[in-house]
Amino acid sequence: MIFDCAIIGAGPAGMSAAILLAGTGLRVVVLDRGAGAGGQIFRAAANSPLIDTGVLGPDYTDGAGLIAEFERSGVTHMAGADVWHVGEDGTILFSHDGETRQLQAREILMCPGAMERPMPIPGWTLPGVMTAGAAQVMLKSDAVVAENAVFAGSGPLLYLIVAQYLRLGVPVAAVVDTTPHENYLSALPYGPSALRAWPMLRKGLGLLREIKTARVPMFRSATNLRVLGQGRASGLAFDSKGAQQIAAQHVFLHHGVVPQTNMTRAMGLDHIWNEAQQSWQVKTDDWGQSSTPHVSVAGDGAGIIGADAARSAGRLAAMNIAMRLGEVSEADRDRWARPDRAALGHLASFRGFVDRLYAPVPALSVPQEPDTLVCRCEEQSVQALRDGFDGGARDPNALKSLTRCGMGPCQGRQCGPIVSGLLAQWRREPIGDVGYFRLRSPQRLLSLEEFSRFQTITPEAGE
Repeated sequence: MIFDCAIIGAGPAGMSAAILLAGTGLRVVVLDRGAGAGGQIFRAAANSPLIDTGVLGPDYTDGAGLIAEFERSGVTHMAGADVWHVGEDGTILFSHDGETRQLQAREILMCPGAMERPMPIPGWTLPGVMTAGAAQVMLKSDAVVAENAVFAGSGPLLYLIVAQYLRLGVPVAAVVDTTPHENYLSALPYGPSALRAWPMLRKGLGLLREIKTARVPMFRSATNLRVLGQGRASGLAFDSKGAQQIAAQHVFLHHGVVPQTNMTRAMGLDHIWNEAQQSWQVKTDDWGQSSTPHVSVAGDGAGIIGADAARSAGRLAAMNIAMRLGEVSEADRDRWARPDRAALGHLASFRGFVDRLYAPVPALSVPQEPDTLVCRCEEQSVQALRDGFDGGARDPNALKSLTRCGMGPCQGRQCGPIVSGLLAQWRREPIGDVGYFRLRSPQRLLSLEEFSRFQTITPEAGE
């Protein structure tokens, strides 16, 4: 016997979808790489190592309620399940407890979430340099912080983690904001629409007010960023009303987020270039259904929408899956969808404002120096890739074959967006015309020992 629906990812979208589907009586399994449900946004919300989770904000603490509802739903939840293959016939292969496991499902809902956009400035691969998201993972999972760190980049996540540090009493060396002045001007026409989501706007303004009240040095419209140090980070240099330099052993970078597309690409789903968000995303309809009928994608993995919108997107995908499986009628699906449709429409106006205000800066998305590393795994620099391009590798896959850029353990997650950006620059064409790496399963390194321990999971044998 097979599962009615397999959901990959237990973030806001995956959990919301699972709760709804379980309520219809369908056999649902949720596979998630994390040790517990929550995804990145609600990581460890149900068992936080922090004494007072209130410092992380009400959005985080509200996640504990969603996790509790998910755990009561009766779905089969397999935590620590690292999916590395999704087949066209509904077969899913994943690693779990050192074994390779297999299951089949009639419908598949992918909720892979987002990843931070690479910020390949000089020195970005030095020890001591991480992303703002990594700082949040350390804080949420292990209550580990880095004192007197520099936070550089732009966007809500950057300001959020700085505010969380300050609430905990952790000193912050500086915030180096790279938002160009012209972005504020281009975002102005979207201001009236953004006011429809005033609570979201007020939340962002509140984070900036916290940082200002704490008298953390903030440098605006910063350009020409470069991490200092030999062997490890020792500070950050940049231009902001003149040349600046700040000593720090830890530098946290953030340049926005993009959808995780490795899994959807490996499955061969159609993808499109989102010009507004300057990122690739899987092509879906209004119900999250992809180019493959029995596969849906919801949440930030189908385009950056934020945690609140991801819940609604997950439920909409689940409603459509329930209809496809014959559990509800099309009329009931459409009626149930109205509140979530309204919520998504309400949040879309604010998303347009955020996308324009924090649009990625080309000079921070594509490395400017020839010796800057692009591919950490294979240690390929801009110059090495340029040599490959000049040697005839004109598209991402040809460049990958020639230089091995993108063949390492991360499977191009970090270097993929950079390679497309570099090729667009060298070819003088839009990124959407350049394309992206062609990806295949398996999506992680596997040992023969693990692969030899094989087990099939069914609804009766599910854990």
